[in-house]
Amino acid sequence: MQEKISELRRNMRRIELRVKEFFSKQIPTEIFHYTLSQMRAIDTLYALNHDSSNGVHLKVLAEKLNITPAAASEMVDTLVRKGAIIRKNDPADRRAVRLFVGENLQKRFEICEKQLDELTTCFFSTLSEDEGRIFMDVIRKYAEFTDDPENFPEVVK
Repeated sequence: MQEKISELRRNMRRIELRVKEFFSKQIPTEIFHYTLSQMRAIDTLYALNHDSSNGVHLKVLAEKLNITPAAASEMVDTLVRKGAIIRKNDPADRRAVRLFVGENLQKRFEICEKQLDELTTCFFSTLSEDEGRIFMDVIRKYAEFTDDPENFPEVVK
């Protein structure tokens, strides 16, 4: 079993590295002016907006990043100044704002997604129908398993 686990980790790292390498070639050089935490915030905001194009409240972004609203607010302020994030007034609550990824980064994300979709389509064309179904079932089960925090070992500090 340990060999299977090691092989799985190696293959997941290979995939992650290749995808990151691909994206690093697509992203404009100004992206490197962001910290890893800022990039995580931008990526999280993009994913949240992908599911709902109405924008995201600061509190929701903070929860997803597992940081305090104050820390998220400070990060958002910096990213707004850099043009990476846009604030828009919430039409339903004039005291609230909704957050969006800046236009330039939004377009880049969309280009990368389209290219990754093409890569994935090519991959699926190499699989039989049964292999494709099994692959999707296994990936879904692994994602569901890792969604449950109870399945992770206790964090050692």
